[in-house]
Amino acid sequence: MAKFCANGHQMEDSWEICPYCQKTGFTGPGLGKTRIEDTSGGGGATTATAPTTPARKTVMLAQKYKSPVVGWIVALDGQQKGEDFRIHEGQNSIGSDASCDIVLTDTTISGKHASLRFKEGKFLLTDLDSTNGSFLNDGTESIAREEIKDNDVIRLGDVRFKFKCL
Repeated sequence: MAKFCANGHQMEDSWEICPYCQKTGFTGPGLGKTRIEDTSGGGGATTATAPTTPARKTVMLAQKYKSPVVGWIVALDGQQKGEDFRIHEGQNSIGSDASCDIVLTDTTISGKHASLRFKEGKFLLTDLDSTNGSFLNDGTESIAREEIKDNDVIRLGDVRFKFKCL
């Protein structure tokens, strides 16, 4: 099976990182398949007198196969107060790094702060050795890993989130 990076570049099976964009490759059913999209709006026709090349870009179809939404968190304070973030089935990384599934802009949030995993009907919040810790409800001790339930309040750094499950 062909291996593609997150931007759709085809990679050799032995490569761990795409040489074009420096992203990790992945494989899987339905993932990494691309199609060409004509963005010129002209249908791509050419004439003998004035040949033109339509503007084309590669579009990832992997977004179509995202895992289902199983819950969300809503920021109760901080710079992103009122914003909600979807939780998908499986692993959800949370932090200030652009590679995280949930990107937070607060300065008290570590690059890879925590992960929120939904598996076998349970939600688990795991602190990823963050600088300012992860807290649950009114707790004063940073958690390492805890099961969370509907309406729990999660605090990452200085930002509190209300958790809602579906």
